[in-house]
Amino acid sequence: MREINLNELFADFEAKVVPTFRPPGVAAARRRVHDRRRRRRGLLAGLVALILAGPGAYAVAGRDRDGDPPTPAPSPTTDGRPIERKVNPVGVAGRLDTLRFVDARHGWALFDTCGRTDDLGRTDCRRDLARTTDGGETWQRTPLPDAVNSPLLSGPVHLLPVDGRTLTVRAGEGYLVTTDGGASFTEHPLRSPPEATRLGVATRSGYLLRCPDGNGVYDLPCSRYRLARIGTAATLVQPPLIMNGHAVRQVIEGGDGRLWVTVQEGDRLSVVVSSDSASTWQQLPVVRGAARLLVSPDGQHLWLVGMGDAEYSVSMTKRVWQLVDDSWRERVELPPDTNSVAAINGGLLAMTTAYGNIGYWTGERYIDAPEPRERFGNGEDAPSVQVLPDDTIVVTTLNTTILASGAAQSRTWTRLTH
Repeated sequence: MREINLNELFADFEAKVVPTFRPPGVAAARRRVHDRRRRRRGLLAGLVALILAGPGAYAVAGRDRDGDPPTPAPSPTTDGRPIERKVNPVGVAGRLDTLRFVDARHGWALFDTCGRTDDLGRTDCRRDLARTTDGGETWQRTPLPDAVNSPLLSGPVHLLPVDGRTLTVRAGEGYLVTTDGGASFTEHPLRSPPEATRLGVATRSGYLLRCPDGNGVYDLPCSRYRLARIGTAATLVQPPLIMNGHAVRQVIEGGDGRLWVTVQEGDRLSVVVSSDSASTWQQLPVVRGAARLLVSPDGQHLWLVGMGDAEYSVSMTKRVWQLVDDSWRERVELPPDTNSVAAINGGLLAMTTAYGNIGYWTGERYIDAPEPRERFGNGEDAPSVQVLPDDTIVVTTLNTTILASGAAQSRTWTRLTH
């Protein structure tokens, strides 16, 4: 399931309330983590806004054209602990900077030495990509064009993958795009994102919310966003929502083909759904206190949560609702130390806590995931969670990525480190 939200595309949910019983110093530590992630989100949100701004029609590329044979699911370890794998492809230089998976098999890694100096004051600058097609068991180095290996390159380098063969590398004043797994790259100017780049911020069928007047760039607000679809210039039936530039918006497409659009204004979250490719829309009841819609990859389970970024979320509690017969039914509040949540198939929420626990929420209670057997992260680095379109759970900290493939609570856990 692909979901487009400028504030959450590259970052996880942040906890809003620090209970008074936490150990001294945790509140300040979490504020520092929040500030770092907020600065990173600001840069990335500007990039996404640039991609979404302006008119244009682009053909939809296939999402599963890699041709790689199916990879069997890894067998669990005998003691139930995560499988340990190293992200250490031969020939790469520097540290692991970014690790992005698109499903349980396919992932991309960016290695970076730029910005470091040796004892003589010389700047060592080299960036490498690596690609896996077997869940991180093996990695193949993918050299980047020389233009990326410059210490004078302004701004950070970002990865925007579509699938196991299609990737955009945002570097300097442009985009580097591969559609053949890194065998070749094409260069594109920053203000003319190509088809593959736009697909990286669209739903699985190419829907996105874009700024038709071309003003949704960085700090220039867009007066009104509209639903568009890559590959067609036809005017779509717009959702019955006012999508002003200052409102928080989402467009989500579930695996069942239903399309969901939300708008948050103040403490009110409005949700509409289309079951016929945006030809008609059904409006659901407005919910006060909700901040985000979560949709399971198969599209069958819908949740609202009252936790989001403090800039936009009015709710100061961890309220949660579940869609039952076209109405929202409020469930038991999430635990107060919840850091991040995501919907998985089977009617559960995958969640992490500020102290590094990983588990599931049923709508009534928390169930700890026994497989990891240990906490990940701490007050300085609380883990976040996301769910990929194939229902793979991804848990990340600053130094570790954990993949959990399988179904519901029966999963194989793989921990990837540098």
